[in-house]
Amino acid sequence: MKVDYSFYADTYGGNRISQDDWQRISQKAEQRLDSYTFGRCSGDWEGESWCNRAKCAVCEMSEILYADEKRNGKTSENTDGYSVSYDTGKSLSGTLYDVAQVYLGDTGLLYAGVDSC
Repeated sequence: MKVDYSFYADTYGGNRISQDDWQRISQKAEQRLDSYTFGRCSGDWEGESWCNRAKCAVCEMSEILYADEKRNGKTSENTDGYSVSYDTGKSLSGTLYDVAQVYLGDTGLLYAGVDSC
């Protein structure tokens, strides 16, 4: 695990995800970030110039994943008259990619092109 709970709570300042849920949720965020960077984040991050930025991206992405998991796509629910509204806006994947773009957009990690020879 590249981002531990102490980084989330102490450095990032997060408090929305419990320590019990952190490993499961952050692992999903790390896998998404690795996918968005075409495997460039699969190794050890320590010592990299972008390390703390990637960790902060994982923290923010984890909070988004956790919130989405808790609401199950619902934006509102009324049990009195049984009315449920669902989010039809931006996709979860698009939102998570936007977070990665904010933190890592100028690092080259999200570059999808081919390096010249």
